[in-house]
Amino acid sequence: MTKTISIYGVQVALGAIALVAGYAKLSGAGPMAQQFQALGLGYGFLFAAGTAEILAGLCLLLPRGGILGAVLLSCVMVGALGVTIGHVASTVAAHPHSPQFTATAIAKQSPAERIVIVRPRAAWDI
Repeated sequence: MTKTISIYGVQVALGAIALVAGYAKLSGAGPMAQQFQALGLGYGFLFAAGTAEILAGLCLLLPRGGILGAVLLSCVMVGALGVTIGHVASTVAAHPHSPQFTATAIAKQSPAERIVIVRPRAAWDI
C-alpha cells in the first residue's frame, strides 16, 4: 500500500510541475520565451510545447491517465533534447568569422626576392 501511495505521490508532483511549466510557456514568461528565441524557435513551438505539457500534467494528476501523461511528457522532453543538441551541433559546425588562411610575406630589396607563404589557418595561430 505504501508503494502505491508513493508512486501516486510522485505522479501528482510531476503533474503539478508539468502544469506550472506549461502555464509559464503559454503565458509567455520571460525565461521560457528567451530559451525558445535562443534556439531559433518561434511562439508557435512555445505554444505547442506549453499545450503538450499542460495536457501531460492533467493526465498525470489522474491515476488512470498516468501512462498517457508520462508518454506525452517524455515526447516533449525528447523533443527538447533533440532541438538543443541540434542547435549545439549546428553552432559547433558553423564556420568561424575569422579568416581561414594566414598569409606571411617577407619583402626584400627587389620584387623577385619576395616570399609569400599562404597556408590554412591552424587553431594555434595568433
